[in-house]
Amino acid sequence: MTDEESETGEERAVEKRGAPSVPGTERLFVRMTMWQTILSVVGIFIAVVALYAALKESAAVRQQTAAAVWPFVQMIIEDYDHGDMAGFTMSFVNVGVGPAKVRSLRLEIDGQAIRDWTQAVNILGGDLDANVGRNFLGGRVLRPEERVDLITTTDPDLARRFQMAIATQGNYVSYCYCSIFDECWVADSRKDLDDPEPADECPDFGEAAFRN
Repeated sequence: MTDEESETGEERAVEKRGAPSVPGTERLFVRMTMWQTILSVVGIFIAVVALYAALKESAAVRQQTAAAVWPFVQMIIEDYDHGDMAGFTMSFVNVGVGPAKVRSLRLEIDGQAIRDWTQAVNILGGDLDANVGRNFLGGRVLRPEERVDLITTTDPDLARRFQMAIATQGNYVSYCYCSIFDECWVADSRKDLDDPEPADECPDFGEAAFRN
């Protein structure tokens, strides 16, 4: 038998036996790598779930905390007319459970933005005297249950003028207040004062803002 025939026989023998098998150590390494990949994926999934649960819990805690300091500022009108006696009072009271930061206030009478009570009384045709009490609201922090009488009068003529002004369509009061977390609400007497609208921030009334 020639050398060439011998080599051909060996090649055929190798083909019959097939490719050499993977050693046991290498197979073990492949299995370990596969399990490590699976465990890594499971770990990432658990971490994502834990993060989601933490974020949900944080949001729930924030909502509970915000509810615990929720302010609600109501406008109250008190008036009477007994012929020879009449009175008028416009008040604001915080009936919520947290402090209210009153950021801005706007009062409009007969299409004019009112800047102070002197202007308001002049438009109504009255006079400021000892029978008129005034207060400020803008920039004030109201504690829960705190009340501020913004304007009050026992002058019969002026009281009736205020009563008529409040009842006249087109005249209105708008005010904005925020919680300690700077969650803000805008209330408008032309709408439902018991349902103020949430706002990202209080509007800047500028020169039209009521000052006192």
